[in-house]
Amino acid sequence: MGLDFEFLDAFEARDLSMEECQAAANTWPSPTLREDIACFTSHRIAWQIVIERNERTLILEDDAVLSSSFSDAIRSIKARSDDWDCVYDLEFAPRPHILARSPSWSDGIHRATRIFQNRVGNAAYVIGPRAAAKMLEDTKNYALVDAYFWHRSWLKAYQIEPTPVVQMQFLDGSANRSVFLRKSIDRAFLPQSRLRKNVMRLYLESIKARNLVRGWLGGEKRPLQIDRSSFAPDPDLALTSG
Repeated sequence: MGLDFEFLDAFEARDLSMEECQAAANTWPSPTLREDIACFTSHRIAWQIVIERNERTLILEDDAVLSSSFSDAIRSIKARSDDWDCVYDLEFAPRPHILARSPSWSDGIHRATRIFQNRVGNAAYVIGPRAAAKMLEDTKNYALVDAYFWHRSWLKAYQIEPTPVVQMQFLDGSANRSVFLRKSIDRAFLPQSRLRKNVMRLYLESIKARNLVRGWLGGEKRPLQIDRSSFAPDPDLALTSG
């Protein structure tokens, strides 16, 4: 693909103590799993590396499947001189997003459209060092990373379509809303303070309301566009042929 990759060891959920899990759960209003905290910590480790490298970087989770046009999308993003607070989402997710009615730019193959609401997915995104530093500052306390990431007030988030990345579980298009249900709720940690839980929930709802207002004024709710024919039926084959 002509791209330089660096593999990072993910933070392991089993390395978390009960006390660490409960401390994290106390800063988020919804049930929290060990895996949630590990994912959150892994992304923070990746952001620190982006800062150290001091260059815009693509972050991929290990279950991300790349399309045949993936490299073209990355080259188009790389060629742009964007503001520091621009972040690109390359991932397909089944849930509808609230996006601007028209794209901000197009390279003839891919389009970049402003995101007003996206609550699912951090499997593939491009972020620069200043935005990564701001994310680190904003996430000193635990948060469900994909729900929190895309709703920062300072963030200019853009969706790339047709989406050049999809998680393995969504590759064949058969996944439904059940994949978003918490199957291990019996293993979840809950916030200990009801008052703090309600305050956090009100804060998050205010962010959601702000984004919804922006979306009503200049956007539309719709599914993301994906060209499934651009993904190899066998992801391993795509990697060996790329």
